[in-house]
Amino acid sequence: MEEEVARVVEQAKELQETAASLIAKSSHDEQSLRQKALSLESSVRRCRSLLNRNSRLAPKLVAKAIN
Repeated sequence: MEEEVARVVEQAKELQETAASLIAKSSHDEQSLRQKALSLESSVRRCRSLLNRNSRLAPKLVAKAIN
């Protein structure tokens, strides 16, 4: 009986460690995605600003890119 309890306790510890590892990885992945999204958002803003200032581009292209 003691062996069975020890085995179950060990399985619970392993499961807890696996879950903690997964949570840490998910958190890291989420942070990486947030950084990429912020970078992309900045690039989009920069492009919109450049398009707004560049009158040589076709108005339809500018309107499409801005919206």
